[in-house]
Amino acid sequence: MAKGLIAHLAAWYKPGPAGGKGTFVTDGGYLLEEQRMYAELEAKARGQPLAVEIEIRPVRDRRTLDQNRLMWALLTKMARTYGQTTPEACYLDMLAEYDGGEISYWQVPVAALADLRRAFRVVQVMELLDDERCTVRIGLGSSHFDRYQMAEFIDRIFDRLAEMGVSDAETTQQYRDWRLKRDG
Repeated sequence: MAKGLIAHLAAWYKPGPAGGKGTFVTDGGYLLEEQRMYAELEAKARGQPLAVEIEIRPVRDRRTLDQNRLMWALLTKMARTYGQTTPEACYLDMLAEYDGGEISYWQVPVAALADLRRAFRVVQVMELLDDERCTVRIGLGSSHFDRYQMAEFIDRIFDRLAEMGVSDAETTQQYRDWRLKRDG
């Protein structure tokens, strides 16, 4: 977040009756961010009124933080089930299947890994080479997905987990909660 920014929330404006005021309702995908915002405002206000600046503009229909958290929790389960792999590797595999072409293989100096990780969401070292170089697999990630694309991506992860036989109580509940939230 930008320096001094307390929270970034998406909300829906619901028009009121003709000539009346409408209302703003925080998008459900930002619930944790909204809770964090109120806690930080309370701490800064110390019982006194606090002036804040609110910027309102139309938003892109980007994936939500809750979708992102669920995705990583599921990818962690996938990696544990496969064994000998990481959630990041599972992420890259699923991205390659989902939208193809967003994954690249590069040979780079090992010393460049930190810079590469700042530039790309996921960098997986595939092989260490002889001359202090390595082969890496990189991906731009899902940060450019809108909510619909992210929902499809999460559905595919759930499908893969089901194909793998992952059917523990926690995953089943996550799936039920996901379907309820997704389908309304």
